[in-house]
Parts: sequence; C-alpha cells; structure tokens
Amino acid sequence: MISLAQIKAARALLGWSQEALARAADLSLPAINNIERGLTSPRKETLNAIENALNSAGVDFIDISGVQLRRPDVETEIIEGEDWLEIYDNDIFSVLRGSDDEILQWSCDERSWMVYGGTTNHLYIEKRDSLKFKERILVPENIDYITNKPELYRTLPTSCFDGVSYQIYGNRVSYILWQARKIILIKSTAMASAKRAEFEYFWNVGKAFSKDKTTKLIKWKP
Repeated sequence: MISLAQIKAARALLGWSQEALARAADLSLPAINNIERGLTSPRKETLNAIENALNSAGVDFIDISGVQLRRPDVETEIIEGEDWLEIYDNDIFSVLRGSDDEILQWSCDERSWMVYGGTTNHLYIEKRDSLKFKERILVPENIDYITNKPELYRTLPTSCFDGVSYQIYGNRVSYILWQARKIILIKSTAMASAKRAEFEYFWNVGKAFSKDKTTKLIKWKP
C-alpha cells in the first residue's frame, strides 16, 4: 500500500491540488485533506483509489517510499542521409526476427521502392525471406506495379492515399517521405498498437487482386 508521504510527493510531481486528486480518485476533498494530515486511517479501498488515480496520471511508486514520473512511451528518430534506406532496413531486421513477426505497410506508390531503393530492395527481400517474418501491404486500387507477391496485397480506393507511406513493425511506426529521402521513425508501443488496429480495419475492408488484375500487374523480380 502507498504511504502518506508517497501521496503528497506524487501530487507534487503532477502539480495537483488536493482537489484535483479528489476528483481523479472520486473521493471528497475533506477525505484527501484528512488523509494527508494523518487525521484518519484510510481504508484499503480508498488507498487503492488514490494509487490508481495517481498511477493513471503517470506516477510510478517505487518500493515503500519513492515516487517517479513515468517515462513517456514515445521516442522519435529521423533517418536520413546517403544510406537512409539501408539504415532503416537494419532497424526493421533488429525488431523482426522470426515467423511470428510481421510488418504492415501502407504504400502509396510501389515504384518508390525502385526509384529510391533500387540497390537495397532485393537485399531486403532476401533478408525477410531468411528471417521468415510476414508482410501485408495496402495499396491504391489503381496500382499497376508491385514489388512483392500479389497475395500480400489488398487495395483501397485511391482517394484514401495522400502521398505519404507508412509501415508498422514491433513497437514502431515509420512515415516514409520519399522525395525528402527521410523517414520519421516513432517508437511507441501505444502508437504502434493504435496504428496496427487502424491497419487491420482497412485490411478487412480492402480487396484482394482479381485474377484479371493480377495478370495485368507489372511485377518486380529480384
């Protein structure tokens, strides 16, 4: 159970008044005031309510006396420079290690991989196949060129795509800015989970290539 000192310290870290804590814990202001002044012995349920409120606000309780603000679950990295796609591929391979792993891709134009990554794409495919991680790709319905196996794709209305591609793998979401030769890499479990759920929705409403469409597609061969 948390101590009175931890309650005061946690409230101070958050910059909360006693009234703010009372609202968050669904308790009365006099109850919080009396607890912090040591005038009452709070019930277990009351301390749990206070602890849960503070924890939800980003406070972690350490041992029996310490408190700290939780480190935000977001880290951003910009990948750019001459070897930007090689650096990016190496990050993918550091996260996806086997057949239980998967990378999800929202691809506005598959030709971009050849225009900007013509010297690295075949290496990516070889490494992916050796590690055996899975891949699924959403593309515009007017697509006429693919760089992967047709069964890995589903299509959506072209109006859904705005020129920025993204990928989701592990705890990462990456936005690929082709013309700028830059990748914005966001490392966040919460953001990756939310983006993955969004992708799954669109995947379920997307359409697989028809047999006729498959025969007309231009297919890149390593």
